[in-house]
Amino acid sequence: MFHPVSLWVPLLILLPNLLFFRFEPQNMPDKTTRNRFFTGAEFIGRMGVIMVPLFYTLHLQNGFEVLALTVMLFSLGIYYYGWVRYFRNGRPYRLLFTPLMGIPVPLALSPVLYFLSASVLLHSGYLLLFSFILGAGHIPASLSDYQRNA
Repeated sequence: MFHPVSLWVPLLILLPNLLFFRFEPQNMPDKTTRNRFFTGAEFIGRMGVIMVPLFYTLHLQNGFEVLALTVMLFSLGIYYYGWVRYFRNGRPYRLLFTPLMGIPVPLALSPVLYFLSASVLLHSGYLLLFSFILGAGHIPASLSDYQRNA
């Protein structure tokens, strides 16, 4: 069954990405070939973490769920801070991957952590699985882009 409140879970991560498509990065390098495994895992994971939450209801009844919500909000804060840094500094491509407060590829790590935590709040093994798949593709691909463009 569709749960409209759970729409907020993927929407909060997608909001900065909408601005990204409207305002493309500056100093973007030439198109490079990406690892097909990472690209495929990233795509499958992304589709899963966007769709799966819509069919689960949020739970916030015990301490473990409160902890998961705290981690979720913390990772969302890091994610938004990374996007603010990117937009305020003229949208240089490298800032999409540059470490933030000692966190490598924060715009890749924080959404994965966010969705892993959301899987606890939604009691969803499927979201947990798709979060790991997203991480298996998105994090190595972002690290590779960072190393290539550092």
